[in-house]
Amino acid sequence: MPRKKETTRKTVFFIVEGNTDKTALEKIFKTIYKKRDIRFEFTNGDITSDDLIDKINMCEIIYKKVEKYMNENKLKKTDIWKIVQIFDTDGTYIPETAIFKGKSSEFVYSTTGIECKDVMKVKNRNSRKRDKMDYLLSLSDIKGIPFQCYFMSCNLDHALYNQQNLIDEDKRKYADAFYEKFIGIEKYFIDFLKIDVVNGVPDSFPASWRYIKEDSHSLERHTNLHIYFMENPYE
Repeated sequence: MPRKKETTRKTVFFIVEGNTDKTALEKIFKTIYKKRDIRFEFTNGDITSDDLIDKINMCEIIYKKVEKYMNENKLKKTDIWKIVQIFDTDGTYIPETAIFKGKSSEFVYSTTGIECKDVMKVKNRNSRKRDKMDYLLSLSDIKGIPFQCYFMSCNLDHALYNQQNLIDEDKRKYADAFYEKFIGIEKYFIDFLKIDVVNGVPDSFPASWRYIKEDSHSLERHTNLHIYFMENPYE
């Protein structure tokens, strides 16, 4: 009896902000989920903070990343199991009383506040980013492909390496070292999240987002990415 042709593995398409985020996570996810086609793509920056990007073209930017991959690999929408976006919260939901005038024109983050020479610049960024994050969070699909959002707080560097305000060169070093730490023990990444990074975030997806929006939690070291593993067991 002829063997049944093997079906295409469904693709999970992860969207992160930068190349170093991809470096830190992609191979870990690929090893854990051997029966899925795991793909990480980055947006070269925070599209939710960019004032030139609105809600409509933000979704288009995300979809174009997926569409390019589909075209290159002759895939259909039905071959994409889900788009998963991992946000940096960047203190977006903090009260304005936690925004302080500082010495630098750049945003300087701590677990209790954001400093910048231009306080209004921070307030405007937070308002813009909040609006777009909340919009994406309200979506169940992008152009017919299931879509879901998770967060790293206050950003991926903080969540994974417990470092804030890293320069690009150090981001690369930390990302390489982080992946290398899990070579051969990739599944322990899930325990690492639960032990070191979740830090009180509820195990319910809706409750986790309510939590990160409260008080100064979006500046503290948190993630709800552990819920992805809870809801999508590996084999």
